[in-house]
Amino acid sequence: MRGHGAARAGGERAGVALVYAVFGTFVVASMVAVMFTLAGASGARADVQRGAARARLLAEGALSVVEKDLRASLANWEDPVLEGTKTIAGKDVRFLIRELGVRQTSVDSSGVASIVQPFEIQTTSAEDGAQRTARTIVNVEWMPLFQFAVFYGTDLEIHAGPDLTLRGRVHSNGDMYLGGGSTITLDTNYVRAVGDIYRMNKHGGAAAGSVDIRRYVDDPFDSGAPSEFERMLSQDQFGATSTTSGYDSNFTAGYDADGDGLFNGPGDWLPFEFGAAELWGPPSGSSGTGQTVMTGQHGVTEAVTPDVGSIQMYEETASGTGGDYRFDEESGTYIEDPGNGTHDRGYFYDNAGLAVIVDGNGQLRVTDAAGNDVTVDVAGAITVDEVADMRQSDSGSEGTPVARIDLELLAATGHFPANGLVYASHELLGEGTDAGGLMLTGGAELAQSLTVASSGPVYVQGDYNVTDKRSAAVIGDAVNLLSNAWDGSKAPGTLPDATETTYNFAMITGSYSSESGRYNGGLENLPRFHEDWAGVACNIAGSFVNIFDSEHATGDWAYGGDRYTAPVRNWQYDPLFNDVESLPPFTPMAVTATGVVSW
Repeated sequence: MRGHGAARAGGERAGVALVYAVFGTFVVASMVAVMFTLAGASGARADVQRGAARARLLAEGALSVVEKDLRASLANWEDPVLEGTKTIAGKDVRFLIRELGVRQTSVDSSGVASIVQPFEIQTTSAEDGAQRTARTIVNVEWMPLFQFAVFYGTDLEIHAGPDLTLRGRVHSNGDMYLGGGSTITLDTNYVRAVGDIYRMNKHGGAAAGSVDIRRYVDDPFDSGAPSEFERMLSQDQFGATSTTSGYDSNFTAGYDADGDGLFNGPGDWLPFEFGAAELWGPPSGSSGTGQTVMTGQHGVTEAVTPDVGSIQMYEETASGTGGDYRFDEESGTYIEDPGNGTHDRGYFYDNAGLAVIVDGNGQLRVTDAAGNDVTVDVAGAITVDEVADMRQSDSGSEGTPVARIDLELLAATGHFPANGLVYASHELLGEGTDAGGLMLTGGAELAQSLTVASSGPVYVQGDYNVTDKRSAAVIGDAVNLLSNAWDGSKAPGTLPDATETTYNFAMITGSYSSESGRYNGGLENLPRFHEDWAGVACNIAGSFVNIFDSEHATGDWAYGGDRYTAPVRNWQYDPLFNDVESLPPFTPMAVTATGVVSW
């Protein structure tokens, strides 16, 4: 009995042990499973967190892309795409744009007007199961380009030989290079560069001369406002103080003469970023607040402008499809193909009240705003001619073909454009002497406010808009000024004398970027000359705008010989343009955006 009971007891103990062993194994397995589950959950959370962080970064990065595209559309007179996707770092990010409120006109203390419209931009990105949304509200501001004395879409260089004084706003979307043969005076409260400002030459070498810039006042056009100027010193003018190129954006470390680290003792100079605010802030005793000289270091942002396509006869559609015109290889011109083409008419051609086109055979075709052919009606006022442009043809063996418009005779035909916009182009445009252009004569008195635009170079001959002055603009691949003395007799090896001439118009014109050993002539040669102007006054009241490179009038700038000699430059901004109602017809806009809030 004991044996049997002992065996049974042992079996029971063995069974219990087995149960415990199985239970223990189960517990361990469960613990391991729980550990793996917890580890998996932790890893999943980490993946979600990483995904959320990436999604947030993508959404925030897309905000700036969408904002810039919005500004570009508005600057180019296009309806912006308000909903869709943007590809950021290979990922699709959804976006949505909403207008908030209504557009309002804002006028600063000096009378310069701009249009302001708030927009809300929302972007949403999904990454590894996480979705994040970013939002921002920006004030988009339209500033008429002709409310700037000088506006450059890229680097601005001013290296005038004789003294040059500029009143009105001076802006560069790139860098600014200042210096010349004598003194440049900027009598304004607005000198801005999205990049940097340098007292040196972009194409190499130190900049001579002096640069005097007015301290900030709310209204620089107010004759009663304080008028104090501070000099932006060159490297030579700095003397013994260590500097790369003068008191400019290169002067980043400052100069602490006494070594006390305070930059407020005799001989001390603050780093340019901070010193610019002190040097070109309001004069002592002035109640105003502001700063005349600012760069990207101070938060200056790009002002987006129309691209060069706006002056072309035909501009490619955004998608490359759905246009009303396509290029025909056989004829070498664009032909109508409604809805199936790759191009549409450029902005100025499409809106012209009078379009002057020279076809591939050199024949004129003139149409009015309704598309009616009025070539015969204007035959005496619009003709085909050529002009000797040694910059485009060094040999001078052939002239540049132009459509010649006598504006006085045009007014007499009854076909002066009612909307104030004339557009001219050659169907076949090349470079050099193939850069067919437009010549304006008889413009001393305009019948009404007028903007003339061309995809080629424009030559303005004689006094322009001087009697009963109106608002006027000339827009072209290059803007050339011919004096009252110009009679068309210029030939290779000769340089006819110019006589004093006055031009009252704003201009948008092309150039090219300077590089080492190749100078583009700077602002002082933005309008091009073709005569001996030495000692002769060239008077301009208007606005000087360069927002694209010349595509057709591509000859390099050069001085002397049978090219030109420089005039006495009596150039000024026309304060008539401060009044938004007095701007030339179809004035383009520069579009900026200022952040209000982001979340």
